[in-house]
Amino acid sequence: GLSPADVVVLMDVYAAREDPVPGVSGRLAADAVTAARPEVEVHYVPSWSEVAGRVAALARPGDLVLTVGAGDVTMIGPEVLRILGGGSP
Repeated sequence: GLSPADVVVLMDVYAAREDPVPGVSGRLAADAVTAARPEVEVHYVPSWSEVAGRVAALARPGDLVLTVGAGDVTMIGPEVLRILGGGSP
């Protein structure tokens, strides 16, 4: 779960092989985290092109940043590192 996190950035829900469930979205997940843990800073970023920049802007020295999900979410980590100047895509 996301309970140990201080900051959570959520994108939209990615449907893999199953059909999307009506009403289930990244916004719904963000609202659920906020309701369960109001002390957690939650960001809903539905735009794929904006998420790496938002994560990089939120990251502070010593932070552990995890990218968790399905599909090509693994491309976000290298982009965050590129923005921060610590790696290449």
